[in-house]
Amino acid sequence: MGILDSIKNRFFVNRQDSIIFEVTQPCNNDCLFCYNVWKCRDDYPKGELPTEDTKKLIVKAIRDAKCRQFTFTGGEPLLRKDLPELVSFAKGLGVNVTIISNGTLFTEQSAKDYIKRGVGIFELPLLSADRKIHNELSRNPKAFDLVTESVANIKLHGGIVVAVFVGTKKNIDGFGEMIELAVALGADGIMFNRVNIGGEGTRHIAELLPAPQQVERALETAEAAMEKYKIGISCAIPIQPCVLDTGRFKKLHFGYCAAGSNRAYYTVDPLGNVRMCNHTPSILGNILENSFTALSRRDKVKYFTKPRPAFCRNCEMETVCQGGCKAAAEACTGSLCAEEPFLSAFKKAPVSKNSGKYRADGSAIYAD
Repeated sequence: MGILDSIKNRFFVNRQDSIIFEVTQPCNNDCLFCYNVWKCRDDYPKGELPTEDTKKLIVKAIRDAKCRQFTFTGGEPLLRKDLPELVSFAKGLGVNVTIISNGTLFTEQSAKDYIKRGVGIFELPLLSADRKIHNELSRNPKAFDLVTESVANIKLHGGIVVAVFVGTKKNIDGFGEMIELAVALGADGIMFNRVNIGGEGTRHIAELLPAPQQVERALETAEAAMEKYKIGISCAIPIQPCVLDTGRFKKLHFGYCAAGSNRAYYTVDPLGNVRMCNHTPSILGNILENSFTALSRRDKVKYFTKPRPAFCRNCEMETVCQGGCKAAAEACTGSLCAEEPFLSAFKKAPVSKNSGKYRADGSAIYAD
């Protein structure tokens, strides 16, 4: 490795796996757990750019970050009338394209059209097998019927669907039935997210936050379903080892905050403002005014990557777990050093450095 390469690796992240693009802010659902940052920050910039300026934003984000995956989300992305054109444009730049949607607006024709335009994966929420519970969490009386119809429309034309389950106190005990429904609908994978508090969710913490015992039962259900149905289930939201020992779950992978690495969820809003991830309200700068390289310099983002709660000091998992989701702590308290709600409510003693349960990279060591 040359000196120049060494310097770049020290100060810059030269390539991102993915970029999240919040293409629009309006939504036709009003989910109880919605983490969109503008839901809890009245001063967050509102609006979106016209089509041609948005294309400039897209091309700059993709080329600057050298990303492989470009995800359209919102708000509800399908509310943006030029989304088909923007999807085709992004796909033409050589990236894989994903749409994260609430799943209420896909007709058979639009599903077919997005698949033809190159959308590789559709992530749609399936919050319960119970219509009433799904609609209650979505705060849309038609949401359940519309999202199940959308899954059917997408599968009819060969699309790939990931059913996303947000585990809250209200629905987590029905995760097994949701899995059965997802399998029956033809879902290609399932994402299990214990609820991560932010945005609108900051107003409903007590009624949303599930107990660790509920999460543990859901994880047991997930492992059994993976074996029974041969379907992949991923867990994207951190589950702190001092709250729940995930080491005994051999099939499930548990991720931690990837901020500052090439696996980070850098997020671009409709005006081009860049954030560390889609949960944090703090803006690094604007992609139309700065290069992604400049915005993602390690010395620029350390304000986010370095902080962690005082409780986590001397824990074996401190540098890996980092206390869970710092963006959730920031959204709820205004501080990246605070304990996010799941940790604050349910923490036990820090994981001992002599426990021997985890490797240095945070992966669990299992006993055969």
